[in-house]
Amino acid sequence: MAENTKYDILINELSSIESMVSILIHKYKDTYDRNTELENKLAEANRENEVLLQQIARMEEGIQNNKETNTADLFNSLTSKERDSLKIKLQSLISKIDYHISS
Repeated sequence: MAENTKYDILINELSSIESMVSILIHKYKDTYDRNTELENKLAEANRENEVLLQQIARMEEGIQNNKETNTADLFNSLTSKERDSLKIKLQSLISKIDYHISS
């Protein structure tokens, strides 16, 4: 009878270990699936980030081109009287800056 009890205890312990292993396997599978899902989302986010960076670069290039074009158009659209007035104002500002720097 004592041997039956030892065997019962051993079988109960093995069943308990089997249950723990089963729980750990399920947790591992869940963690693995979640990790795979997160890796896929990260890859998608990286691709989206790359696309957005390319769009930003194109926009910045367009803005730079517009600035250069608009500045040239602005100065070309001035009349000679407006250009002379602008030159006088710029010379005045440069003189004031020189005065403050030399002080």
